[in-house]
This record gives sequence, structure tokens and C-alpha cells, in this order.
Amino acid sequence: MKFTFKPSPNYRNELSTVSIMKDLTLCLLAVLLYAVIYYSAAYGAQYGLRVVLLACDAVVASLATDWVFFKVSKKEDIKKEIRSSFSWVTALILVLISRIDTAYYAMAIATIIAVFFGKLVFGGFGQNIFNPAAFGEAIIMSNFAASYNTDFTTGATPTTAANSLGWMIPRSEFATFIAKFGGLGKMFLGQYPSTIGSTCALLILVCAIYLIWRRDIDWQAPVFYICTVFVEALIIGLMHGAGVEYALFSVLAGGVLFGGVFMVTDPVTTPVTIPGRIVYAVGAASLTLILRDKSNLADGVLYAILLMNMLSPAIDKMFDGNQIKDAAKFRRNTLIAVCASFVAALLVGTTVKPKSQETPAASGSTSAPASAPAASASVSYGDALAMSYNFNANKAECALDHTDGSLASYACSAKGFGLVTNADGDYSRNEAIVTVDTDSLTVKSVELTSFGDTAGVGDQATSEAALAQFESKGLEDEVNLVSGATFTTRSIASMVQAALTAAQSGETVAAAPSVSSDVNYGDALSMSYNFNANKAECTLDGEDGSLARYACTAKGFGLVTNADGDYSNNEAYVTVDKDTLTITGIELTNFGDTAGVGDQATSASALAQFEGKGLEDDVNLVSGATFTTRSVAAMAQAALQAAGED
Repeated sequence: MKFTFKPSPNYRNELSTVSIMKDLTLCLLAVLLYAVIYYSAAYGAQYGLRVVLLACDAVVASLATDWVFFKVSKKEDIKKEIRSSFSWVTALILVLISRIDTAYYAMAIATIIAVFFGKLVFGGFGQNIFNPAAFGEAIIMSNFAASYNTDFTTGATPTTAANSLGWMIPRSEFATFIAKFGGLGKMFLGQYPSTIGSTCALLILVCAIYLIWRRDIDWQAPVFYICTVFVEALIIGLMHGAGVEYALFSVLAGGVLFGGVFMVTDPVTTPVTIPGRIVYAVGAASLTLILRDKSNLADGVLYAILLMNMLSPAIDKMFDGNQIKDAAKFRRNTLIAVCASFVAALLVGTTVKPKSQETPAASGSTSAPASAPAASASVSYGDALAMSYNFNANKAECALDHTDGSLASYACSAKGFGLVTNADGDYSRNEAIVTVDTDSLTVKSVELTSFGDTAGVGDQATSEAALAQFESKGLEDEVNLVSGATFTTRSIASMVQAALTAAQSGETVAAAPSVSSDVNYGDALSMSYNFNANKAECTLDGEDGSLARYACTAKGFGLVTNADGDYSNNEAYVTVDKDTLTITGIELTNFGDTAGVGDQATSASALAQFEGKGLEDDVNLVSGATFTTRSVAAMAQAALQAAGED
């Protein structure tokens, strides 16, 4: 390999830099467009619109920051300064490495901080020491975890699911695990939720080829980074009984490809020399796997890049000298640094302890409740949560377990945000013993007995410190949301509220309150739409005069697979008037989709809209539950077609 020096972009001519930024912007917009299309098709138009609005939010914030800075700096030609700052590139990358539920204000603040503190204060474009977008995303993760918009959820991502298993999936369990996300093929095509722009591997690789062909980036950094992640993951996987598919998953999941193409290649924050960039890329890859294996982060790409940004000057110093006379020394230094990075990652990999993909005990199970996973006593709190908040969506239930003087202990359960469904198609529930002082109507203690949420994410809200905050609280008090575990915090708070309510009323049982059946509708959906993808099937169950009842099943968007590796199906009885070929009623018998999201489309009012409809009529998509609406509509269509053929 030929080791040659190349100058940073701040020493290129203006035309070359502008051309590079144009090509980079074009690729980022292509990735953004794919994200808009995917989220619109998969979750509804409001999700695609949110991607667009987040991008506009970040770009406007970046340009405004530039304008204010250059105005205060008394620059003569502010427009020229803004054009040469290229802050919109930082804004686009920041959006693409963020979650879709990031709050608009959090995105704007993070962009301002990224542009101002991450770039402008260092002297502007070409002078910054940290990747500004990575710096901004770190701000969001560390300071705005409680600001995520709960109206926009997409379920578990591959990285959070892998993190809950200790980032190690044995070959015997890999097929079951990867089926939750449609398999490696769909991951390669980007048909799964993650950060906004990190999913479509095919598109990102096309962008990489384009940027290398245009000589906008050097090929060494992305190739060495991605290949190192693959090779190290393959070796670590083989140590623990995983196969090559685990190594492929490690590359496809999270931000490895996006980071490798758009962030590791940043010529400003990476070493100047080619051997330096190789060392940088291999070091970033090793740190990525180390952080995945040993930190609480679901994905280690972001912080691996930031850490290596700090080492860039030291790496450049390692290769300081005459590139011809010192070529042998440079090769030796490169080999030593690369081997050291490999050894560090592999040594950490030997300590990985895989966790089994166990199904948590369902509510009402006769088996002993599972213990809550151990969690750190260090808790990061977010916004306050009133104990008088309406927790209807959590469907908390409490039954009196025993009394001891003025103390009453209630055995409670509540819906959270678990990834595994039970036989009834509902999420596994969190369970706890809540002890209440009936004299003061305050909480004495909360003891979690079964954890049904996402290990590695929600269990932050189950630590001793997090549960202790409920002590001495009543219905008029507030507790703190645990950052990054808001669903689990609400689930526990709902059980506490139900126990306090039962103690206040003197009842022995506090049943789950009824949930409003109000439905938020979106665009119209034609009953003549081609629902083949839902694989709806109906069989005649019974007839009464002109009425025929069909037992139907259809694929939706469930998170749990059956023995055949397919999604769990939605099932319903669909009654059709054979004389008019219209629907007279739909009764859901099994829900296989995402509780808390898709079940909006299964309420009484949502199902009632199908009544009186035929194959030529329209129904309304339920906002945020488009997959489930299509699944129900597919069963209705199949029943109408069967009635027409009988």
C-alpha cells in the first residue's frame, strides 16, 4: 500500500471544497429522502413529515447560528461566510443520526450547540477538533433523553435489542432474534426502524462508491473501519458460538455504515496522513465494539468517533516525518497500532456474557415471578411526572395482598413497553408489590417482582434508587422520569397510583380504568386496495340467514415471531351481509401487533367504521396505526371476497 500525505480541506482551493460539500449534501439528501419514504410507508404520512420537519428545524437552526455569529463578528459579506461554513451539512448529519422521536426543540438546541461550540468557536470550517454532528448528538443523548416525543414510537431497534442480550446472539438463537427485524435482507435494504438515516445499507454503500469515485473521500477510512468491525465481530462471535451472520448483523445494525461513510471520512477531524487514517479507522472500529460490549450505550459508533477525534493530533504526530525516508517506520507504527487495537477489542470480547432470549412471565402466570434485572444505582432523571397523571394507557391493576396494621401491600401489574407478547397477544406486563401507609395515604415501598420491558433500556427505572423515589409520595406529589426509560417509569407510577387509589377508597381491588375509544384518523384507505402483503385468509365460521361470519387472519406488524419465523398475526371474526355484500361487524379475537401503537386501530370506534362498507368503499387509516388498519382492512376484504364467491 502506498502511504502518501494529503492536505486537510482548509488548504484545498475553494472550488474543490465547494464541490466536495455539494456531493456530500447530495448523498445526505438521498439518505434523507429514503427515510421519508420508508417512515411514511411503514408508519404513516405523519412519520415521514416529521423527518422533513426535523431536517428543516436543524438546517434553519444551523443557518441562524451562522448568521448571528458572523453578524456579531462583523463580517462584511455574511452570505459568503455562511456559504463557506457548510453548517447545513452538520445539520443534516445530526438529523440522520438521531431518533425520529427527538423533540423539535432538542434538535434545534443540539444543532446550535454543535455549530457554535463544535465548529465556529474553533475558527469555523476546517478548524474544529470534534465532528460537530457527533458532538451535537452526544448533547441530545446526554441532556434531552426525557424529551423524546412518545407520540412517535417505532418499537425496538436492532441495537437496543442486541444490547439487551449483551451484544452476543448465539447461532442457535440468531434466526429467532433477526426475524423480529425481517432478517438480514430487509436490514440491508433498510426496512426496519433505527436512527433516521442509518438503516439502508444499500443506499449508504452506493453513496460511498459515488464519493470515492468523485475523490471526495479516501477509500481507506471507510473500508478499514467497516472491515475491522466485521472481522473483530466475527472472531468475538466465534468465541461464543455465533456465526458469520452475527458479524454481518454487527455491521448492518446501528450507525456502523453511516458513520463509516459520512463521519469517519471527515477530513477535518481525522488524521492528515493515509497511515494515520488507517490507524484512526481501526481504532474507531475497535472502540465501537468495546463500547457495545461493555457500556450502557445501545450503539458505540458515536462516542468511538468522538474519542478518536481527540487522538487525531497524536496519531498525526506518530506519522510526522519524511514520507519517503521514514516509510518503513510508518509501516511499523501502523502495524503496531492496528494490532494493539485488535488485541484490546478481542480481549474485551472474551469477557462478553451472552444473555438468553427469555420470555418474561406474563400477567396472571402461575409460575414464580422473575426477578428484575440488576441495574445501576446511578439514575439519570428527566422531567417531573405528577402522580395524579392519567395513566389509563398503562391499564394498571392492583389486588390487596396483605395488611399489617396501617400498612397495606398490593400486588400490582401494568402494561409497559415490553418486546414480547403473551398468548393473548398483549405485552408482557411489569409487576410489583406496592406497600401503602393507609393512614397518610403515602407509599412505603415499591418492590418489582417481574420485569416485562426492554432489558438494557427500561431497567434503568427499576434500580433501587429509581424505585426509592416513590417512597413517602402521595397522589398529589411528583416523581422524576428516568431518562431513557420513560415508558417503564410511567408503568411503575401507574401501579403506585392504582395502589394509592385502592387504599384511598378502601377497596381490595383496583381494576384498570377504561381507555377512551377516541380515534385519530388519517388518510382514506380504499377497501379495493391490494392487501396481498398482509396474506389475509378467511374461512366460513357460520351462517344466519343472509349473514355469514368468517374467521379471518392477516399479517400485521407484530414484534414476536412464531415457530415459522413469521410475524404473529391479527385475527378477527368478520360478519358479512351476503345480500348487500357489506360488513355488519368486526370482532377482533387476537392482536399480534404493537400494543400502545397498533391497538388504536382495534378500538370499538375504529372497528365500527367498517360497518356498512363494501369492496368499493373507503375507510380511514388510524394515525400511528397504519399497519394494523391495513391488517384489519385486509381481513375485511378477504371476507367480502369470500362472501361474493359463495
